[in-house]
Amino acid sequence: MINLSGLLVPTIVGLVTVPWYLRLIGEVRYGVLLLAFTLLGYFGAFDLGLGRAVAQRIARQEDRAERNRTFWTAFILSAGMGVLGGIILYFLGHWLFAEIFQIPAALRGEAQKAIPWLAAIVPLIALISVLAGTLEARQAFLSLNVSQIIGVIGLQTFPLLSVVLGHGSIATLVAAALAGRLLGVLVMFWLTALRLPFLGWPQPQRSEIGPLLRFGGWVSVSGAVIPLLTIIDRVIIGARLGAAAVTAYTVPFNLTQRLTYLPYALSTTLFPRFSQAQGEDAKRLLRQAVIALTAIQTPFIVLAILLMHPFLILWIGADLAAKMAPVAIILLLGIWINGPAYIPYAYMPAQGRPDLMTKFYLTELVPFLLILWALIAWLGIVGAALAWAIRSSADAIFCFVATGTTKTYGRAISLTLIPVIAAALIASVALPASLVIPMGGAILAVSLGTSYYLLPVALRVRMTFWRKSALSPHSSEW
Repeated sequence: MINLSGLLVPTIVGLVTVPWYLRLIGEVRYGVLLLAFTLLGYFGAFDLGLGRAVAQRIARQEDRAERNRTFWTAFILSAGMGVLGGIILYFLGHWLFAEIFQIPAALRGEAQKAIPWLAAIVPLIALISVLAGTLEARQAFLSLNVSQIIGVIGLQTFPLLSVVLGHGSIATLVAAALAGRLLGVLVMFWLTALRLPFLGWPQPQRSEIGPLLRFGGWVSVSGAVIPLLTIIDRVIIGARLGAAAVTAYTVPFNLTQRLTYLPYALSTTLFPRFSQAQGEDAKRLLRQAVIALTAIQTPFIVLAILLMHPFLILWIGADLAAKMAPVAIILLLGIWINGPAYIPYAYMPAQGRPDLMTKFYLTELVPFLLILWALIAWLGIVGAALAWAIRSSADAIFCFVATGTTKTYGRAISLTLIPVIAAALIASVALPASLVIPMGGAILAVSLGTSYYLLPVALRVRMTFWRKSALSPHSSEW
């Protein structure tokens, strides 16, 4: 619940700030800013996968001195690789913004001036990964979420504050984002010092490098491939359709990704437990979590599909809503299929097999790029959404096959299929409100009933107990 709350606060901030960005700097300039942050997201791979490696190792370590040696070794390695990534971004970014992205000539100079500031953020991203992995391993989820909330809010609001103060160039916006991210890093470092806790002076250990890199190596390769799979759509859209199309795709993409917060929060919470559990205990926990997550997320997906178009109209206006709503609905269907796969995705590296998912990513990379290129050429941003949904479905299938939970997932997803498809059909057809409201209410009710039936018995019993406790009168008399 703490992890989920920590993700919801930045979501609320984003819902408030996006319309202001569009109003104050315009759709095209905002698209250029999103391209800059998209490029920055790829260079998060320069942490060498050390964040996940640290989480896995420290979760198993009992000795305080041993935990400190692991942390400082990973911290210094990550800082060095972050600096290297920043240098590469500095030179690569100039070429991309000058030659590849379709940016209006008036904004090219601004975008190129922002490159040094973008490069300066890369080491911070690398350090955040190690700090977050340490807090996760110590199960200090409150500290982790407080620091992440501060960093994300700074990243979203500092650039907007800069615009309000009359400094709206892209370089200034990115510099303000750097200040916001730095604030989050400082808070996270302080909380890590308290929760690890630090012991004496930093003592990196050469013997720790091998185990960290062996585990982190596969995660790092995964970290290099995942951004290609997840951000290349915006890069291709920017190169072929222009900055305005990047905005029309990225806004619904970022909005719908908020529905992945529940799977992410649950998988993050379970990762230390998967690292400690063995054999049938780990498998039982895996199966129960897959079923529970499928049941819990389905009503949220149904509700999001039904409300997406009217919400977009209220949020950013009818013109942009007409472009973005089909993209959002397709992405939501992909999230519904892929969401439960977050559990086996966390299970595999926690059990010492970070290589499995990485090998699959490498296998699917070229086919996905071909599908993405063809669908964008054919259907524009809707084609990009379709390609993303196809890839997410393939990832989910592999996760369940690799962990032997295909039957568990198949049963859960088949029981929740009808309300999701019905919601998508209603949302895709122009119907009067007098029909949409009762039909949507009925579909949501069916999804809630189905999800409750699907929940593991232990969780249903617990929910019944909570409900009875809430309804019973409190009395001090005996």
